[in-house]
Amino acid sequence: MKNDTKRNNYNQLKTEIMKRIYSIIAVIVLTCISGFAQSGNTKIFTIFTSGGCGCTGSGGAPKTFTTHDQVVSMLQKACPGIDFIVWKGTNADAVTETGNNKDNYHGMLVVGELHGDYRLAFTGLPTIVVYNLWEFNAGHPWNLFATGKAPEGSVLTGGTDYKNVKILNAQLDRRNTCSPAVRDKMFNDLVYKVKLIQVIKELAETRILMVTNSVDENIAQVNYRGDINQSFPEYHNLHYTQKLKELYGVEIVRVGADEFYETCAKVNTREAEKVADQWIKNAQRVEVNRAEIVKSARGYLAHDALREKYKCNAISTHIRSVAAGGQLKDRYNPGVGLELGFKPRGIMAVCQNYPDLLIAEVIAYKLTGRPSMFGDVMYDIDNSTEIVLHCGIPVNIYGDERRLPYIIRPHAESPVRDKPDEPGASTGMTAEWPEGEPVTIWEMHSLLNQIRLHTGEVVDGHKIYTGGEDIYNIMCTAKVIAKVDVKKLRDQFLPSYYGIHTIATPGDLRQQIIDMGKLLGLKVVESDR
Repeated sequence: MKNDTKRNNYNQLKTEIMKRIYSIIAVIVLTCISGFAQSGNTKIFTIFTSGGCGCTGSGGAPKTFTTHDQVVSMLQKACPGIDFIVWKGTNADAVTETGNNKDNYHGMLVVGELHGDYRLAFTGLPTIVVYNLWEFNAGHPWNLFATGKAPEGSVLTGGTDYKNVKILNAQLDRRNTCSPAVRDKMFNDLVYKVKLIQVIKELAETRILMVTNSVDENIAQVNYRGDINQSFPEYHNLHYTQKLKELYGVEIVRVGADEFYETCAKVNTREAEKVADQWIKNAQRVEVNRAEIVKSARGYLAHDALREKYKCNAISTHIRSVAAGGQLKDRYNPGVGLELGFKPRGIMAVCQNYPDLLIAEVIAYKLTGRPSMFGDVMYDIDNSTEIVLHCGIPVNIYGDERRLPYIIRPHAESPVRDKPDEPGASTGMTAEWPEGEPVTIWEMHSLLNQIRLHTGEVVDGHKIYTGGEDIYNIMCTAKVIAKVDVKKLRDQFLPSYYGIHTIATPGDLRQQIIDMGKLLGLKVVESDR
């Protein structure tokens, strides 16, 4: 009897151990599969749902025609790094395939009409629906593609309210009735939109290194400000990180201050000096002690070491010291290293823990190759200007080897900022974006499922603020000042809802951001319109 009991206990234990082993193996396999799905080329499920033109009429068949295979060949040539997986089966089977194997694809390309069954446009994948010119419009309910629902009072009752609205429209003239210039415009527009899916795929590969001062620090803690009776909700961090993963596939790797301090202590001093001296050499002017710049270089190298350790490709950091204890001599502000070190390497970084704004910077960079400035925002009604200001600013704003002149100076928040030779003066920087440059000022708001944006034009603040005090020495060291429809913007400002920070991206990205928002399934608010 005792032996039977022992045998039963042993078998139960063995079974439990095997279950755990299988669970671990399953997790490893799923992780590998997930990693495989995200790596490599962008996979676009491609289906031709019609012949490509309305071939009825007195003229009969088209005299010249761009076939399905030719369309795919042209797209493949124009879109390196993208695989067009052409579906040969029925529309209904395509719905089943994309429903059952959605993770195998990064986007959808539907070329042709969708008569009576619109599900292929609403799979939840970023989707481009192409209208073939000279096909009847009945299979292209563009309003439904924009909203996901039929308006109340439709003559036909019933229908479906689609939840996954992530659609852009395009057009091709496959009968070749338009001029070559117009046909090229159509095709290039399709290529542009297909490449947006590639950007979304790459966005999903983003891993943010988030360096925090404390374990329980709320994400975006400094960004949201409200009434005395307002506070962050319970499980704010969990909800925030889940939302980023759900919407974009972005992951956050949190690292505490202690690990940063340990890493900083191990940085090779000569390497830090070499980096600092390069920053000094390239500067237009330096107004702070070299030792402070070397300290900034140490912090930059420590962040880079942690980024490599955790396999991250973007950085959000709230660290303000290179060592524990909070001594003035250890004071460190990371902005100079983020702007002169990371951004010229194509690694987007912000000096506070605001992942939404960092994700906006990543998107802007992937769209244009140009970095953005992160900062607080101020509205000046009487001068019709918006002021974005912080103590770091990109100098490689053209996305190539050109660099704006820059000045390295004490950080505006240092208690010894007026004593640049004192330990703890830390570092900030100044650079002037060109007057007349278009600028897009915008934010991602993942918790609201929104993107907010407006555009303006960079102005020279020194020509506007001429009252006597030099704006060079007012508040933050770096400023982008833009002419905007400021009253409309100011009247929407709500710190508890939208936060107090933004990003400024050089160039007019309005349409690109609107299109990205649609493919991500986000509401896009043009706050100046």
